[in-house]
Amino acid sequence: MSKLTSFLPKPIAAAALIAATALSACGPLISFGDDGPGDTVYSLKYAGDFGTNAADAPVIYIDEPHMADGLAGQRITVVLSGDKRSTLSGARWSAPLSALVRDYVARALSDKAGAHMIGEGGLDIHATCRLGTKVWSFEFVPSDSAAGDKVNIAMEMSLVRLADGKLLSHPTFTKSAPVRGADGDAVANAFAAAMQDMGDEMGSWLKAQSASCAGS
Repeated sequence: MSKLTSFLPKPIAAAALIAATALSACGPLISFGDDGPGDTVYSLKYAGDFGTNAADAPVIYIDEPHMADGLAGQRITVVLSGDKRSTLSGARWSAPLSALVRDYVARALSDKAGAHMIGEGGLDIHATCRLGTKVWSFEFVPSDSAAGDKVNIAMEMSLVRLADGKLLSHPTFTKSAPVRGADGDAVANAFAAAMQDMGDEMGSWLKAQSASCAGS
């Protein structure tokens, strides 16, 4: 059995075990009063540069991602057997996952594709293309053995040229990464690794489409 799941018989209780390991590192440095231990909060930040300043780079507006069922909030989704789902007890994202994904994708594509990615509050800017995102999967998948624990991410992109409404490209990117450890930190690190690989692929894809989004 996985170290993350082997000590409790009920599948949903397994998530609590993961968070308990992560929270144990806090020790006496954090006082939570009478409310019990607080959640461990994880960010999802792009580790590269902030992108281009080139005046002739395409301007692309990025919509807030549409999230599949169960992924919209700040809880970290855990896939159980069959069609069951749970969340990682005692751990959460630092903001709604849709906002974290949007910021990450905007940063990654600005850096890797050399495009001006305009996010929230940018609808009054003249953009040449619009990028829609559907997040189908962003989940921790525990296994019967520690070596099999992993995270899965799947995102569908829709790049539309605003001048004529043409759908230029509509790929789906999928990534998995192993969870190398027995706590919430290991799960968060796996998500970060999978997103880094996905950001590289998305950047190459958008760079190949940039001529179609060039302004007139």
